[in-house]
Amino acid sequence: MSNYSLVSGRYVTVTPSGAYYAATGSRDDAAQNLIEALLRLQKSPLLDDELLNRLFPKEPRLNALELLYRMQSVGWIEGKNEPSVAPELNMEIDVPPLLGKLSDESCALLSDAEGFYLANFGFPHELVEELSVLAAEMASINHRHQLMVRNNLRIQSSGWATVDASGNSQLGYWPIQISQQAFVLLIKGSPTFNQQGFTNFIWWLVRRYSKESQVV
Repeated sequence: MSNYSLVSGRYVTVTPSGAYYAATGSRDDAAQNLIEALLRLQKSPLLDDELLNRLFPKEPRLNALELLYRMQSVGWIEGKNEPSVAPELNMEIDVPPLLGKLSDESCALLSDAEGFYLANFGFPHELVEELSVLAAEMASINHRHQLMVRNNLRIQSSGWATVDASGNSQLGYWPIQISQQAFVLLIKGSPTFNQQGFTNFIWWLVRRYSKESQVV
């Protein structure tokens, strides 16, 4: 039997990779549900026995520690000496420049699954509505075919892209699911998700649109 123990004085923090997994993974995955639960909080919590009991009220301690260790090993969570604080963002003022940082061409758009754009940075205003409709259509394609792509082709990514002759993404579409709310993140050029800005973006979405009754 493996022996796990908590490192004292560490705050469990969601990484950009963990935020991506939580927003794009399966709805029935324990790791994803745990990450989303952490992102509902106002700040990253101190990982101690009290938190462990709150996060896993029905699970044996060993199972809970094993899951945390596995998530740490793949880089979805990490322990920090100081807590990270959830961003307080305004949709019109703060979100557009944050989106711009997620693209190497500073050009990104957020829409809902119905094709209504919520925030934009860099795309010409006259194209925003049409691009939002396109993003919604790509999300619909992903929804219809995701079981085939994931189960038969063994491709776990949910992103789709328009690529150049070398296979580099020119325009990428990433369906995002927060509880029952679906979004699409459309990015021109290559995405730059491996940064705190992406974690903050997903953290803000979770706290804004996740069901309040599910808060830990």
